[in-house]
Amino acid sequence: MKNTIKALALIALIGGIGSAGNSYAATQGTLGATSTGTSVVTMSIAEAFQVSDIADIPLGAYSGTGDLNGNDDLCVYHNGDGSYRVTVTDSSTISAAAFAVEDAGNANEIAMSVFWNDTTGTVGEAAVTDGTAITTLTGANTTISDCSAGGLSANIHVTLLEAALQAAPAGSYDSTLTIVVEAD
Repeated sequence: MKNTIKALALIALIGGIGSAGNSYAATQGTLGATSTGTSVVTMSIAEAFQVSDIADIPLGAYSGTGDLNGNDDLCVYHNGDGSYRVTVTDSSTISAAAFAVEDAGNANEIAMSVFWNDTTGTVGEAAVTDGTAITTLTGANTTISDCSAGGLSANIHVTLLEAALQAAPAGSYDSTLTIVVEAD
């Protein structure tokens, strides 16, 4: 009898350890003509973002007068409420923390302004500071990650001013913009 009580106590202890900290509501059936138990199914989906449908912004050959402007409507997707923040950096190396296009030898640069819009087009855009996040944006597509339903949801716009273009030596200039979209 003592061995049976010790065995039952050990089983109860092991059962208690196995369920310690377990917040699930599974229930066990009882012995009888029928028995019913329940099992709680749990899962989670991580918050996800995607930026896509990005195109290059070729500005062409400078004519000698006026500013150069180019922009691209693109897809920002969020599987949540559509809120996000965006950080844009560029590959220029001459002036730290400033957007610019550089020549092939990275000896000359032309300052570039970059703008972000939380919708397509340039109306209502905000100036971007290299490496500084623009926060509390809310226009991400929440329908499908490639924006094939619900439409494109953002715009990036670049401007090179006439005075800077006229002061630059001849050559081919470029820069790569990197766009990071993440939780706000």
